[in-house]
Amino acid sequence: MRSRILLPVALGVFCAGSSLAQVPNGGFENWSTVGTYMDPAGWITFNSITSLAGAMPSCEQGSPGVVGNYYATVTTRSTFFGLFPGIIISGDTAHTGFAFSSRPTALTGQWQYGIQPLDTGAVIVYLTKWNTTTQHSDSVGGGAAQLLGSLSGWHPMDIPITYISASTPDTAYVIVASSLNAPVEGSFIKVDALGFGVSTGVAQLDQVPNLRIWPSPAMDVVNVAAEDPIADVDILDLTGRSMFHKALGGSQATLDVADLPTGRYLMQVHMVDGRRQVRSFIKQ
Repeated sequence: MRSRILLPVALGVFCAGSSLAQVPNGGFENWSTVGTYMDPAGWITFNSITSLAGAMPSCEQGSPGVVGNYYATVTTRSTFFGLFPGIIISGDTAHTGFAFSSRPTALTGQWQYGIQPLDTGAVIVYLTKWNTTTQHSDSVGGGAAQLLGSLSGWHPMDIPITYISASTPDTAYVIVASSLNAPVEGSFIKVDALGFGVSTGVAQLDQVPNLRIWPSPAMDVVNVAAEDPIADVDILDLTGRSMFHKALGGSQATLDVADLPTGRYLMQVHMVDGRRQVRSFIKQ
């Protein structure tokens, strides 16, 4: 399935905020009432749009939380304007993202989800540093998990962060989206206790023994091989955008990546038996 994340306007407007050690309101304990709906403090939602479009909120408060009283649910809604993904982005109406000056190995937390057939959800973490010479933010690292199917009950979330720079970031962004570029009504993701920490390798991704991806750096092609049959692979950039998709069916393949821009990429490998694993590689 080819997918590309659609995050309306928000991804292009990153700015820094105040210095914080963790994800602001990552436990979703603080909410404010806005008209007929509630928004979590420290997060941008699109509830105002779905409300005007005659639909239920795309982000809702849930209770009880895994830790504390509340959690957040994002849901793809059918509106007057068509299907609208549930999306939350760390930040506020003035700034997206928040100040962050560490190099953790993972975005952690708790989640459960129900992604409708033919749809894909995503959780993304992205770290940047302001470049005083170019007056733009440079990418430092990031990670993304594309979600398929259902995960009932609360489970640990662990999204490894891959670094492409030795710099210490000054800004972090966390994004949760219930659908990508082909939304299906009813897809949802529930999240709680979001924070940064050390990757444990448990998360939603099952370990795939002897999975190999080479070479790295790669010039024109990258190879993928495993002991068991591979259903398909997705190559993502560090914002979670799908750059390449290929259905396989065999245990190995050679992928043409000549047209990819130079940089670091994540390859999400989906096995025929349902297991998934993410590895990274560099394209020269």
